[in-house]
Amino acid sequence: MDQGTNYIVYLSYGNEGILQECAYSLLSLSRLYAAEEWANTEIWIYTDNPSLFTSFKDCPLPLHYRTLDKETIKLWRGTIDFAHRVKIEALRDLVKDKTGNILYVDTDSVYTHRIDKVWEKIQSGRLYMHVMEGIVSDQGNLVLQKLDRHLRKNAVKKVNGKPLHNLAMWNAGVLGFNTAHKHLLDEVLAFTDSQYPLFPKHVVEQFAFSVYFQETAPVLAAASYIVHYWHLKEMRAVLASFFAHFRGCTWSELTTYSQLIQMHVQMQEKASFFHNRGVWAALQKKKWLPLQHNWDELKKQL
Repeated sequence: MDQGTNYIVYLSYGNEGILQECAYSLLSLSRLYAAEEWANTEIWIYTDNPSLFTSFKDCPLPLHYRTLDKETIKLWRGTIDFAHRVKIEALRDLVKDKTGNILYVDTDSVYTHRIDKVWEKIQSGRLYMHVMEGIVSDQGNLVLQKLDRHLRKNAVKKVNGKPLHNLAMWNAGVLGFNTAHKHLLDEVLAFTDSQYPLFPKHVVEQFAFSVYFQETAPVLAAASYIVHYWHLKEMRAVLASFFAHFRGCTWSELTTYSQLIQMHVQMQEKASFFHNRGVWAALQKKKWLPLQHNWDELKKQL
């Protein structure tokens, strides 16, 4: 595999909530590594608002930016006008002139453990995605049922002797690969461009990565290192409150205070809400909202 730098990549553009998710993800990373441990790593943020990140005081992370304008985003959405296509193009853009190990992470993700072993595995040729969500043909949810029917009608290839509907669907909130495998991005893009017009669902991009990663090597799960809270968009209200309250703090202070967000508690509270929601509340489609945080009171826990 290609020797070189370790690259962590984010795609963070659009509304402020997505930018704050990225900042919180970076804070969780800062809790795990000291400043002197970043000598062989670069963090690239593809964003339309780098000023949000440069405004943080004394951030020791090796942050680099690729500024996205509206024209580039439109171009990267392609003729199929698909939001998730931008991720593929951003990665293709990154690897054009870089050699080493790539770890793409969605903004709505939190690091729970050091990723040293992840880098080692990627360097050895292994591939990562976030977590396996099930075999498509098992039809574990409505989306997989529809994808299964589509793939049976529109079979385009087999992977290691298996028809596509017998492959696993992996969550693409985390993607890990060495630049020796960068050709897979072209395959993923071509598959996405061919299948999205026939099956215009958001899962096409993640299934494209699932197909070509599984064809290349057994895929490893990054979930034991990184939590991807894609189903918890309500956290954006919590993050907005956090960054508003602690505005003006140094990065070191924010790193410490970010422990108060306690993502796992929010996930448990949402699951408990829907488990205990009564019939009438369900009929009314009553939604869960996180409790307002009294940050000054919570600081006493530290």
